Amino acid sequence: MPATDLPHAAPALPDHGAHLIDGVDEPPPLDGGVAEDPNTGLPSHTRRYSAPAQVDAALQAAFAAWGHGSGRWSALPVRERQAALTRLASALDERTDALARLHAEEVGIPIDVARLFAGGLPGLVEEISAAAGATPTDVLSRDGRRVELRRLPWGPAALMASWNAPAFVCVSKLATALATGCPAVLKPSEHTVRSAELLVEALRAAELPAGAAQVVSGDAAVGQQLAASSRIRFISYTGGTGGGRAVARAAIDRMAALQLELSASNPAIVLADADLDTTAFELVRGQTALNGQWCEAPRRTFVPRALHDELVERLAAACGELIAGDARERGVELGPLAYRAHRERVREQLAGIAGAGTVLETLAVPSAGFFVPPTIVSGLPLDAVDEEIFGPILTVHPYDDVEHAIAAANRLDDGLAGYVFGADADAAFDVGTRIHAGEVRVGGVHILDLVPASAQSFWGTSGYGGHGRGDTVAAHLGQRIVGEDDPSLPL
Repeated sequence: MPATDLPHAAPALPDHGAHLIDGVDEPPPLDGGVAEDPNTGLPSHTRRYSAPAQVDAALQAAFAAWGHGSGRWSALPVRERQAALTRLASALDERTDALARLHAEEVGIPIDVARLFAGGLPGLVEEISAAAGATPTDVLSRDGRRVELRRLPWGPAALMASWNAPAFVCVSKLATALATGCPAVLKPSEHTVRSAELLVEALRAAELPAGAAQVVSGDAAVGQQLAASSRIRFISYTGGTGGGRAVARAAIDRMAALQLELSASNPAIVLADADLDTTAFELVRGQTALNGQWCEAPRRTFVPRALHDELVERLAAACGELIAGDARERGVELGPLAYRAHRERVREQLAGIAGAGTVLETLAVPSAGFFVPPTIVSGLPLDAVDEEIFGPILTVHPYDDVEHAIAAANRLDDGLAGYVFGADADAAFDVGTRIHAGEVRVGGVHILDLVPASAQSFWGTSGYGGHGRGDTVAAHLGQRIVGEDDPSLPL
């Protein structure tokens, strides 16, 4: 046959997998399957996963760097650890544009938002470093007796990050572990291996001591290997409730210290005097933040019965004004969901409740890629949305009095975030104090913390521990009091 008639072979997909063990970066060997571009649905690359033996080597490297507090990383003075983190911040600063582009390509975060996240990473590292340096030994000496309360790193940390804001979550976890003296093994999500490769590049540029930071690639099996390891003393996990429970079960066998940030079906209460235009704008902003893949997004809205129809109309109108499209394009406000299986899961959940209520979709989204239109659902029974729908879906429920609204908001076992809207700020604030959640915002919906000193616990099934700079640092540290005994004590 003529050469021009030969069939064309599909171009080979590039391999991507993040891997760093004891200062050495080598390609992970296992085939993790084909990843797709969420903007187009087309094949993007082949994921490579770490082998179990490599994960074990990463655990051993972290354990050696701890050495019961005498290892290469844990024994470093705080100032030297802070200097290393400053180098990491600088390395991240040089890669902010590349990280932003990868977030738009890998998980569909709109590029304008991705640039804000990436641009904030160097400052985030420096803030964490400063917070960790502000945990001095307390001198409690009295009557000539030397007594000191010391805060020491628990030991090697297993860090498991989510895919919805990958660099922020990975860097926050890794910087906190390193700043407090915990050598770390980081497992980024298998859906974000390309941005994780860039993080490995930054870690190498920062010239951290060997064993301080390991990075492995893989799915839940790798996470379970980390969580079950006897070498791990602290575990930090961000992700779904099912995965969090599996990690907790593995950790409890060894009583490892634990921090879990999981999911919630977050409530919003609209009071009778609320400005509905502002309320609708803020709720839709939260509903579609990170394309609806934000753990603190409002999911269930409770509104006075007399205002219900008007609010639904304004919410639908606000959704219709958004700009949806390829996340790599400037000005896009709503990108695709992160991967195909997740898009199908959200569609299934939406289909499961659609028959019980009224569904409004007022925005056309691209047919290619993994897009789900922002959707307002009304007329549902309260128990129809007990499970979080991790996409741009908002349900609206009428109430007859505020006490009913508060009871409905608090009927679930989770408690991550809540929202209140009303013209009387004091009345709205009072309602906010009664919502069972770690963070309750009055009058707005933003991703960043309310104040720099913010702290919140993860209530109920939303996790274990909390976040806030000081609390997160403290979670990595155990307390040890050492002192001369008091001979005058009666017992």
